[in-house]
Amino acid sequence: RAEKVAALLDNIDGAYVSDNLWGERWAKLSQNSMGNGLSASTGLGSQQMAEDPRCRMIRINLAKEAAKVGLAMGLNVVAIQGVPAATWADADKGDVFEELDGFMSAHGGRVNWLASMAQDVYKGRRSEINLMNGLVAQKGREMAVPTPFNDAVIEVMNGIDDKTLEQSDAHVDRILKAVGQ
Repeated sequence: RAEKVAALLDNIDGAYVSDNLWGERWAKLSQNSMGNGLSASTGLGSQQMAEDPRCRMIRINLAKEAAKVGLAMGLNVVAIQGVPAATWADADKGDVFEELDGFMSAHGGRVNWLASMAQDVYKGRRSEINLMNGLVAQKGREMAVPTPFNDAVIEVMNGIDDKTLEQSDAHVDRILKAVGQ
């Protein structure tokens, strides 16, 4: 029955049957957490983030932390943006980082999309940062996996949500400073 439902839904948008819901969900969370908060805090779109090596470094490390946390939780995390979770988790290795940096540089998209969280900031809505990156950080603490990049993005976004900070591309450097870069 699930195959029939997936076939019907596939006509509208890509659909498939999976028996790995937690691994799929964590990969989606990882993908969202690596871009939404950064885009929302800076106002930068997908192309701008792909062109900026500092943004690529932040995004790679956000994905690395999320992948490490998911794997530490024992999840079978599926590919994140088409790249195996284990590769993201190994981003500390120079050659792996360079590979991911090249991938991120080439995949900014044809349009300079703003993440949904950035659109929420523009509309004056409170962000979902604590439900995305916040979950990564919380589970990281539970699994003893450090999440300094997620923590830094959360801090900036909470400032924006509380109206003590404004959206600014200067937050790229603020995040890097917070993690000692």
